Amino acid sequence: MNPPDLQKFITIVASAYDLGAVQSIQALGGTATPKWTINTSDGRYVVRIRPDEFSDASQSTLTHQALIKLADAGLPVPRPLLQSSGETLYNHGNSVIEVLEWIDGDMWIGSSPEAFRNLGVFLAKFHTTLGSDFVNTSEIKLREDHPDALQSLMDTLLARASDEATHEQLSLINNLLQQGRDELENTLYLSLPRAAIHGDFHPGNVRFRAADIATLYDFDYLAVQARSRDIIDALMFFASDRLTLFEPDNIRSLTQPFTPNFTASQVVLAGYQSISPLTSDEWIALPLLLRSRWIQMRLRGSRKVPAAEKLGFVLTDFFAIPNWIQKEGLNFFDQLRNESPA
Repeated sequence: MNPPDLQKFITIVASAYDLGAVQSIQALGGTATPKWTINTSDGRYVVRIRPDEFSDASQSTLTHQALIKLADAGLPVPRPLLQSSGETLYNHGNSVIEVLEWIDGDMWIGSSPEAFRNLGVFLAKFHTTLGSDFVNTSEIKLREDHPDALQSLMDTLLARASDEATHEQLSLINNLLQQGRDELENTLYLSLPRAAIHGDFHPGNVRFRAADIATLYDFDYLAVQARSRDIIDALMFFASDRLTLFEPDNIRSLTQPFTPNFTASQVVLAGYQSISPLTSDEWIALPLLLRSRWIQMRLRGSRKVPAAEKLGFVLTDFFAIPNWIQKEGLNFFDQLRNESPA
């Protein structure tokens, strides 16, 4: 959107929400959704275009109901603003717009044990506040890392392979996808405790104030799923070591290999379990969800790079994570379980 069109668009939205005169507009980061912070004569706000795949009225309304419920319970999330009509969503052409409170916060630096514990406590409060009956479970969609949601991407990548070595590596990933179907989806996953989960819990969506969580953003993936799906995100994205720091606007940075850190993971899980202990099945599922999420990150992340780079994006250092899970992961999670609070 060029500057004159953007200025006109933001002015129209500000008028619809009665935000006052627009004084400045600044693009916010991210790898998918167009969004801006705007300063007006009445304050500072976030204007966001909901992605097409998450813009249907029922899901958008559900997201805003969740934000209101979480905010009413005292959790630091941005409230959706109301128009004079009482609606929180605004339709502009073919786009669905939301305006949210602005909440200041800092990027994750991961240097404080208190911050790790607070992450776990926050996530448990998030899950217990929304619960599993927040949405109609008969309308639950496949989660993003389910094999059925990834198979078409996998097939497309296999068709792109122009040499035997590349095809063999992709076939190994496809085998892991099917292995997950057998080991997790059709058996264990069905027994895991459910909650309305965030679904995209990483440092690009969480802001801090010292060791405290200042706010959580981007609820596009909100859905009732196994709560351990969010827990594994917290361990992957916050309680793991990487060669370089996160760059939230860089898909390659977000999907770089990592090594789970035992001490940090232990503190995150201690925080979570101070509110809601994990079940035996959840402990068993954690390494399987870690593998499932890693496959999703690389396959779905490949949509955000140029066509000529897709295969390299998926395959570069891909097997570092499955190899770690096979060689060290099961013992890692067993030790975490054995040393966790009763």
